[in-house]
Amino acid sequence: MMAVWFTLSAGADDALCWFALVAAADIALLERWMRARDQHSPAWIAPALTLLCCLASLWLITALNVSYATGFGLHTSAGGMGFGLFSSLLAMRLQPLDWSLLAASPVLALILSNAGLSGRRQSP
Repeated sequence: MMAVWFTLSAGADDALCWFALVAAADIALLERWMRARDQHSPAWIAPALTLLCCLASLWLITALNVSYATGFGLHTSAGGMGFGLFSSLLAMRLQPLDWSLLAASPVLALILSNAGLSGRRQSP
C-alpha cells in the first residue's frame, strides 16, 4: 500500500491523505482473511500496521518534496530528513480534513478487522 500511495502521490503532487482509508481497508481485510479460523489475532495489529503505513508513506512523500527542493536524491532526502523537518512540512502542507482522514484510518482498520466490534470472529 505504501508503494501505491507514494506513486499516486508523486503523480498528483499531493499527499492524498484520503488514501489512508484505502490502506486501512486493505490492511484490515488482508489481516482478517489471512488468519486461520480458529486463531484470534490481537486487536492492535491492523490499526498499528495502518499507522505504520501512513507514517512511512508520508515520510517518503515528504522526502520526495525535499528532494525536489534541494536537488538531492530521494534516498538521501529520506535518510537525512529529521523528525522536526518532517513534522514542520506536514503541518504546512496538510489541512484539517487531511488530519481527520489520517486519524480515522486506524479506527476503520479496527472496525474492518472485526476486532473492535466483538470478540466473535467471522470468516470472510
